[in-house]
Amino acid sequence: MTPGAEFGVWETTAPPPRTWPTLQGPLAADIAIIGAGYTGLATALHLAESGHRPVVLESREPGWGASGRNTGWLEPNWWLKRPSEIDAMFGRERGAALTRWVASGPQLLQRWIERHRLDVPIDNRGLLMATDQPAKAAALAAEAVEWQRAGVANEYVDATALERYVPTRRYSGAMLLRDGLTLNPLALSRELARAAADNGAQIFTNTRVDAIEHAAHRWQLSTTAGRVTARRLVLATDAYTRALWPELSRSFATWHLAIVASEPYADLEQLMPCGPAFGDLGLANIFTLRKAAGRLVTSTFAPLRRGLRASAVAAPFARKFARVFPHLPAPRWEFHHCGEIGISRDMMVRLCSIGPDAWTVYGYSGTGMNLALLLGGQLAALATGAPRTPEFPLTPFAPLAARSAVSCGLRFVHAPLARHVVSHFA
Repeated sequence: MTPGAEFGVWETTAPPPRTWPTLQGPLAADIAIIGAGYTGLATALHLAESGHRPVVLESREPGWGASGRNTGWLEPNWWLKRPSEIDAMFGRERGAALTRWVASGPQLLQRWIERHRLDVPIDNRGLLMATDQPAKAAALAAEAVEWQRAGVANEYVDATALERYVPTRRYSGAMLLRDGLTLNPLALSRELARAAADNGAQIFTNTRVDAIEHAAHRWQLSTTAGRVTARRLVLATDAYTRALWPELSRSFATWHLAIVASEPYADLEQLMPCGPAFGDLGLANIFTLRKAAGRLVTSTFAPLRRGLRASAVAAPFARKFARVFPHLPAPRWEFHHCGEIGISRDMMVRLCSIGPDAWTVYGYSGTGMNLALLLGGQLAALATGAPRTPEFPLTPFAPLAARSAVSCGLRFVHAPLARHVVSHFA
């Protein structure tokens, strides 16, 4: 990684970081938000737009966690869930409403870009989710029909048509998320913070919350530089919660991913001539392709060893790339960085009450951008008592049995095995 480039390739094109204050001394607030990632910032912006002045406490800087480190895919869908499965979970009427709601994230982002002049260029030519297995291709075709019945513009792309998007005959079919898009995730984090602050939110960085207590009908937040008291609390830390709220930390496993980016790659237009970003649904989307500033960007399981060069981190992807696209030159790798993802028991995000007038969201399981923007509105409504439509259900924590063992298994067994399979067999 280039020295000082905490966010790898995203730092090269994101707006420069704003200078934020650090909390000094005690502070009273109506609504306090812990965490300045997508969830916390979206909640703050929704609140600020409606005239509230939330206080956001961030231990580092906006987007420092997963929100500034992901691949920048905004997927307006349910991860590994079909609309019919959402209907089965929540009932047909609420399920259909929630499916339309989850598909509305791109429209919300576009409104914010226009209203707040967010400096976040987007590539809205869609996202392709492909498979090389005929049975899974048939399932994708059936799923596309379900989305269309719900009024969402997802469509099936057969093997012949797919060759127009990626120059290979390896894949049997794909679902095209027409409203899906890609962007610089660090830019979005910084611009959401700017917009929230410009509209009245107070954001304090380098202000780590060490302890949370509830007493005398107020939330008491002990920080490194003072105490904050608040009537209402939003805990927006997900995979980076650590020991701050043990019950939350026990409810998800942690998945470590690396993002790698090439040097400027001259054959991008030949690789993706029609534009949509591409993901192979095998091995948890470990083979993805997207463009960013003339470079090829992808994700891969983070290696166990630290201090590796970008080419070593990208090695499993590079070997599969050579097999899938033997006629294209190998990219030369320049940037890499890592992040953590919180994975829930059933890969379904959860909205939970954590006490009197306090709420959290966890378990985005790798698709947090779209859902966080939307759930920020739900959290803001809860914090102000405003009506919520549709109402994403509040559920209890769902503890993950042997959470530590699952996290260790993902990092020390599954990730190395997946890197090996992608390198030599996939």
